[in-house]
Amino acid sequence: MPRRSPSPDLDAPSRVTGFGVELVQWPRDEVLRDRLARAGVPRLLLVEADAAPPLTIGVDEDWVRLPADERDVAVRAARLARLSVRLSSERPVLDRNRVLHRGGATVVLSTAEAIVVDLLLANAGRIVPREQLESAVWPNGDVPSPKAVNAVVYRLRRRLAGLSLCVRAARGRGFVIFLEDQADDQAEDQADDPAAAPDEGGAELR
Repeated sequence: MPRRSPSPDLDAPSRVTGFGVELVQWPRDEVLRDRLARAGVPRLLLVEADAAPPLTIGVDEDWVRLPADERDVAVRAARLARLSVRLSSERPVLDRNRVLHRGGATVVLSTAEAIVVDLLLANAGRIVPREQLESAVWPNGDVPSPKAVNAVVYRLRRRLAGLSLCVRAARGRGFVIFLEDQADDQAEDQADDPAAAPDEGGAELR
């Protein structure tokens, strides 16, 4: 349950409630709010008494004006937590601008990353051969290095961290994506080797 007094005086920028919802003071912590939104973390905005609420509210977001009753804050946080669970189970969608959406979270991808994740999502739970990914990213056959795909996947993994998507390497075969943080037992057998980090001198991919 959120730890607050009936007339809150929060010194910290935010506090994580027992529901996994982040409390964010508005408008003081606008930058934090944006960062949490990109990461897909549900947010309950604590709007200062003399401030206007945001013009737009995210689907995984709510606000309450201070001072607020602790019970009201708890109820809103619980509702956001339930909504977040539903949103995290939604299938990710990649739009034409190379923005990957899942629930209320988004991430902007490079051209190479978008090509790779598009192929992986089309075959979610199944291994996509390395050669197929290379042909898609470098259709002219001019692959920069033997580990060029690894470099793309390495960066992609970091971008997908907030979307509950897991990319793994199947040793000597290719890569597979799962729609949850952990794969099932069968997937563990098929894809137990993490993608190697890119070579220090590897070509930059965009």
